[in-house]
Amino acid sequence: MTADPPLLSIVIPVGPGDQAHPGLLRRLAGFPGPCQIVLSTCGPLAARWPDAAPAGIELIQVEGAAGRAGQLNRGIAAASGQCLWLMHADSQPGAAAMAAAAGFARRCCQPDRRMTLGWFDLAFAADRPGLVRLNAVGANLRSRLFRMPFGDQAWLMHREMFVRTGGFDERFGRGEDLDFIVRARRSGGRLCRMQAKITTSARRYRDHGWLRTTLAHLWLTLRLWLKSIRRSRNRQA
Repeated sequence: MTADPPLLSIVIPVGPGDQAHPGLLRRLAGFPGPCQIVLSTCGPLAARWPDAAPAGIELIQVEGAAGRAGQLNRGIAAASGQCLWLMHADSQPGAAAMAAAAGFARRCCQPDRRMTLGWFDLAFAADRPGLVRLNAVGANLRSRLFRMPFGDQAWLMHREMFVRTGGFDERFGRGEDLDFIVRARRSGGRLCRMQAKITTSARRYRDHGWLRTTLAHLWLTLRLWLKSIRRSRNRQA
């Protein structure tokens, strides 16, 4: 008799030189229920628990070329859960976020919820300049008012939504999350704000300067949004 597949698969792309994932695994060891964790790596990284392996949580690894879109696609292809939680390696989910994800997983297989994408309010970790509080406020307002949460807000979705949207476009380049959101909404996807926060690292603001990084991010977001809109229209033409 074979075991039932996990309801929830947590897919984590690990970029070149990324050293943040052991801290994320320590947090996810406390997930409230059985699940599967898929590390999608792009180098000779051995997937293992930094501490004792928790009961009821499976850890697997897939390896391939660098690039977040491709790594997410490979990780999701290897995952066996019907509910997907896509998380950056430097994310820091707390108990409330994990409980919200477990609840979403229990509900997302209902026929009327399979095209729902859950997202979390964003907060920044203590490795930050103080002004990044404004960036978090802006990201959360953008998500609520313009229905544009980004990938660092730890998306939740049923596998059917991923398939109907067409997965992540590996030819799009940087901004694959923004492109996915545009296509998901055009495919009939609904967005759902989770009642919890997800914390992420602010090291790029610390390392490259708050103002420079903020302006560069705003300009890049505008260019990528316009690019995704054009591509979506061309697909429909």
